[in-house]
Amino acid sequence: MLRRVILNNWQYKLLALFIGFSLWLVVNLGVRVPIMVERNIEIVNEDPNYTYKLERKKARIKLLIIERLSLNESIEGVRAIVDVKGLGEGEYVLKVQVESPFKVLIYPSSVEPEYVKVYVKRRPPQGR
Repeated sequence: MLRRVILNNWQYKLLALFIGFSLWLVVNLGVRVPIMVERNIEIVNEDPNYTYKLERKKARIKLLIIERLSLNESIEGVRAIVDVKGLGEGEYVLKVQVESPFKVLIYPSSVEPEYVKVYVKRRPPQGR
């Protein structure tokens, strides 16, 4: 009898347990507060045959973090990056992307500048 009560509609019971736990987590962790941080813009996926120059070196990032947590070490892991994979010689306008180590606890809401100019030049051949 008890087995049938527990196993009858177990999918709905599992869903209700998940929703209840999620609601409890949101209520206990509190609200998110905005914090502004400034980071150097990093270039990723560089080609060794080219040199890259950014129009702006720094980005201001608005983060939303949960107020009850002290995440000073976690905020240090936030990065502003520009992906230059597959770019040839020339001038490009690329989107600045924000990476956060803990996407649930630290959510990047905006970045300024949103786009940055990248100047790509062919690296001169190196003599021996």
